[in-house]
Amino acid sequence: MKTTVIVAIALITQALPGLAAQGSTTLEEQRAKREALMQKIYRKTGGMIDRPHSEGGRFAFINMQSLVDAKALEEPVSTMVRILRHDITLEAPARPIGFSIGAMPEIIKGQNAKGAILLIEDNTLPSVLIAPESGWGVINVGYLNSDNPGALLLAQRVRREMWRVFAMVNGGANTRMGKCVLQTVLKLKDIDALDAEAFCPEPVNQILEHLDALGVKKYQRTTYETACKEGWAPAPTNDVQQAIWDKAHAIPEKPMKIEFDPKKGR
Repeated sequence: MKTTVIVAIALITQALPGLAAQGSTTLEEQRAKREALMQKIYRKTGGMIDRPHSEGGRFAFINMQSLVDAKALEEPVSTMVRILRHDITLEAPARPIGFSIGAMPEIIKGQNAKGAILLIEDNTLPSVLIAPESGWGVINVGYLNSDNPGALLLAQRVRREMWRVFAMVNGGANTRMGKCVLQTVLKLKDIDALDAEAFCPEPVNQILEHLDALGVKKYQRTTYETACKEGWAPAPTNDVQQAIWDKAHAIPEKPMKIEFDPKKGR
């Protein structure tokens, strides 16, 4: 494999001057030249291939539900394997098991996997549970079916949740920025090793959008003067605020007079 990669790189390197010099050629001609180059590499090397299971370690989607046919859930897994080039499987439980959080280590061990996502049916649990530090997640297909979406939409929901939960379980919510708590944590000492006490600026916008969608709104922000005029300002904490407070709460020198009009009654 290493030799194949070196040969391919060498062939591409040899062809770069020719490709760079094609300046005035049309887009179709450039595509034709690239295709010819790729065919030359293929004839020389036989193309790139992967050796399955060559490095060890497997991540399993364990299908414990019956609401969606397993065939309808194969596409996300096969695509993950193609993109990530890791051993990722969709499989039935190795033995009859029931889900509980405390049983997850044994469930994963029983599947001979390093990490796992369970697809379950449970009317008492939310749609997903995620434990990145332990390498597992849960997709509750029963919850996803709670509004009776129909077979096609339910299958689509499950496939999308497979992508989402896999990403979150495997560090997809982490940041590459330093000084941030959103780093990989697999054991207690990893928490101690973090060089930050809070999250970094990178995820703030996503967090604000999520809070807003939940109905948790940002504070209203305005000046102390405006707050005094609107009647909700807290007590002043310094001389500047005290002066503004006093001015806002002072009795007017010329208060407005409203005379009684007997024609309007009370």
